[in-house]
Amino acid sequence: MPETIEFLSPRLVGNRFDQHSIPLEVLKDLSALEELIVEVAKWHYLRANKDRKRIPKGFVDQVSLKVTGIYEGSAIPLIALTIASAVGDTLFPIDQREYFEKARDSVIAAVDAAERNLPVNEFLTDSHLAYFDRIGRSLREGESLELNAANRQRPARLNRSTRKYLTLAAASAEGYTDEVSLRGIVTEASVRKNSFELQVPGLVIRGPISPEHMETILDALKKGTAGIGVSVQGIGRFNRKGQLSSLESLEHVSMLDPMDVGARLDEFRLLRKGWFEGKGIAPPASELDWLTDAFDANYSVALPSPYLFPTADGGVIAEWTAGPWEISLDIELPGRKAYWHALNVQTDDDNERELDLRQASDWIWLSGELAKLLGVNF
Repeated sequence: MPETIEFLSPRLVGNRFDQHSIPLEVLKDLSALEELIVEVAKWHYLRANKDRKRIPKGFVDQVSLKVTGIYEGSAIPLIALTIASAVGDTLFPIDQREYFEKARDSVIAAVDAAERNLPVNEFLTDSHLAYFDRIGRSLREGESLELNAANRQRPARLNRSTRKYLTLAAASAEGYTDEVSLRGIVTEASVRKNSFELQVPGLVIRGPISPEHMETILDALKKGTAGIGVSVQGIGRFNRKGQLSSLESLEHVSMLDPMDVGARLDEFRLLRKGWFEGKGIAPPASELDWLTDAFDANYSVALPSPYLFPTADGGVIAEWTAGPWEISLDIELPGRKAYWHALNVQTDDDNERELDLRQASDWIWLSGELAKLLGVNF
């Protein structure tokens, strides 16, 4: 009978995991983690048996890592190590557990060192560190995979920061990959080369086209001359300085509204200090990221997109026109407050309100007022 041993119980931390569920995309990270542990186990075996030139037959075939359950407390996958029984010619005289447990401990030690900005090469080789280009790639800002969750003082957190640190710790690493979401205009597409170019503010990115996205990309190329852009999601290649250099793969493509909020906010990233008569403040990129995400999450698609303008004090103004009503929302960054003003130019009736854009209730109020004035039914 196969022997099953409780091997690893990492804890996924973040809002997406609060319901004790694991998104399918995260399973790719766990699969890559299994590959890494296998390779590190083989490395430990060869280090301990210097007279051996290769791994014994069956070292990997008889061992598997499986998710056998999910514990409560965020999402905690129970990963078990299963060792098959060996008989006859496949008799395996060594205990694989020793090397797989050493591999697990080496990975945990490396992640713990990365969290403290300490050297990691005493725990893993360059070829092992390359696996972190895939492990943890699905984790978003504020999320982490605690490999040693039982130790609350040092849980060995794999997150966006430590993953990048581990990947670049390999001397041979020229950069790293990460999930990206971009808005831009398709300026070139080649059916023969299966590639396209996407112009984003200040940069042109080249990427491959898979067959399922070819029609959308070619349509976007035609509409790009009219300034209509696309939203793309995929895997981006970054250099060691964190600069995006290309798209490695394309996962989702969709046409954008000509007034798309995110695309307009992307243009504000080109602003520099003194952009307005020598005194304008450029909005911080992190705040533009936040505002883009806030509109995506809270602004109803049934409502028309606003006209957006940067303000000299580093904020953003959103404007709408509905019959006699002139509506503005003066957004304060980084305070994340907004000042609503609606004026009826025929009757001089107006109303004002201060909003906290961190509160869902204020976004609901905003949508309701806009729907009323613009004549939109949800």
